[in-house]
Amino acid sequence: MFKEESIMNDQIRKAIRHRASKAKTKTQLVRAVFDSFRSSKIDPRKVSLEDMKAAVVEAARAARAAGQFNSQSMSA
Repeated sequence: MFKEESIMNDQIRKAIRHRASKAKTKTQLVRAVFDSFRSSKIDPRKVSLEDMKAAVVEAARAARAAGQFNSQSMSA
């Protein structure tokens, strides 16, 4: 069962990175995280604060790697 959870987490992480790499605004970045949870049939209200924080950080990294944001636009 632990392996299945790890695979699911990896799938969610990949979905977040894929959606976030297309984001051009902070709002789109956050939407990418929530849409990824919803498409994986995970209720965002039941996601822990630490997991949500990790998802947003992952999304920000993906957006920066894709060149959508510079460090100034993501700092606030």
